[in-house]
Amino acid sequence: MKKIKSIAIISFESKKTDIIEWSYFNKELLKPHKILASGFAANILEGTLNKDISKLEASNAGGNRQMCNLITDGKIDALIIFGESNEILESKDLKGVLDAAIQHNILVAANRTSADFIIHSSLIESNYTIHLQEKKLTDDKKLLNTSAAYTLAKAS
Repeated sequence: MKKIKSIAIISFESKKTDIIEWSYFNKELLKPHKILASGFAANILEGTLNKDISKLEASNAGGNRQMCNLITDGKIDALIIFGESNEILESKDLKGVLDAAIQHNILVAANRTSADFIIHSSLIESNYTIHLQEKKLTDDKKLLNTSAAYTLAKAS
């Protein structure tokens, strides 16, 4: 990870107030980093941080697939999710994003407290090498990771 992190933020409608408060509270810490978000979250973040936000497609229009591809391509360093536990756990599309994040060993925060710990960590402002473990099949052949490996629900 470079000193300037690419931080993807996903928020459910139920957490609009939380994302406004959190981003305003952490404004100075977030400003130097590249922020990616979609929908209302991108608009909120642009307003509270007073900076351009990389806007992804809406989650129901392919934004989660776009997020998976960015994670797979090493273009996202951290994923922060604002949502109720049932919203996060029951979202099939978000499951694919979380799977990609775990597979690529990036930071994941699923609530405001863990997001605060990530943003306030001394490591957020320095270069950091992500440690990836090679996966092996039973016959010791390397298993390759591809963006197609993350299952997402189909848009209806």
